[in-house]
Amino acid sequence: MMTLKLKTGDPCQAQSPCPCCGQHQARIVATRDGKTGAALTTIACDTCGLGRTDPMPSTEALTQWYAQSYRQEYKSTFQPALRHVLRAGRIALDRWAWLQSHGCLQPGSATLDIGASSGEFVYLMNHLGFAAQGLEPHEGYAGYARQQLQLDVRQGNVHDMASLDQTQRWDLVSLFHVFEHLSDPLGSLEAIAQVMSDSGVLFIEVPNTTRPCSPHYMFFKAHVLYFTGETLRQTLQAAGWQLLAHNADDQGNLRVLARPGTQARHPAWPAHGHELVRAQQARRWGPYLLGEISNGRVLQRLRTRGEEKRTAARHGSGPDLLEALYSSAALTQAPSAAAGPKSNALRRLPAARD
Repeated sequence: MMTLKLKTGDPCQAQSPCPCCGQHQARIVATRDGKTGAALTTIACDTCGLGRTDPMPSTEALTQWYAQSYRQEYKSTFQPALRHVLRAGRIALDRWAWLQSHGCLQPGSATLDIGASSGEFVYLMNHLGFAAQGLEPHEGYAGYARQQLQLDVRQGNVHDMASLDQTQRWDLVSLFHVFEHLSDPLGSLEAIAQVMSDSGVLFIEVPNTTRPCSPHYMFFKAHVLYFTGETLRQTLQAAGWQLLAHNADDQGNLRVLARPGTQARHPAWPAHGHELVRAQQARRWGPYLLGEISNGRVLQRLRTRGEEKRTAARHGSGPDLLEALYSSAALTQAPSAAAGPKSNALRRLPAARD
């Protein structure tokens, strides 16, 4: 029997229900892993627009893969090189600047970074005087944060929060490029809400799936969810969270601040127009390569990589590098939360590079 080859935009009946709205009707976005070329089906929900892998892998399978294989398969490393620590440290500074602009934290607040990688944001928060901890699923990166950076970063994921301290309530929980890895976003948000303080804030950053890129870059095994600005906010609202701030929907990375609400909501899903499908249909090799060359992005990446290597080589260890980086940044702690955010309006600020 001949099997029809599915293409971007084709309707389909998903094998797994949408983890946000529970529906099965969807559209094909992509059919291959952009990093390995292996078969991998990515779809966008007809009802809420959320992108996801189909079928959705189990939480248990994901947990084992992230703990033992993810960094080796996608980063070709068990622990980070110093230039990667430098890059992550600079991104941590950018995230802190955005968070600080909203005045959400009191000095000395308890913070938890879930998916802490090699610990650069946890190190920064400690440097600023916060009581900072982290959870990182990969054993090599969690080990680096503990042994090299001397941080309280445990191996685990979002469902291991209570194991840190049964009585702890967090004033800030951050998930930087983590939410798109979670197969049960509503359940994860519910678990996070249980460990937040009364004034606690959640800071999420995810890739913007509609950003320009090559036709085969965006969709791969490591990510099981794919967000636009709209679907990220809808997912939080569906779990009952109150939105405090977000950046512009056309940025490379999407950021949002939120607080737990009183009850889950069922959004009136808007006519989303399948942004993921339209973005993928618009991706073509010719315009992409021409843009990379004409805008100088290829050369800029090479220059940046060379500068990172030279700067990192001046430091003998991760702690030395981060201490120098953060000490030279003229950092200050966040203003007291008693002062409140600068504005109740949702902000549209630029996202960090990643």
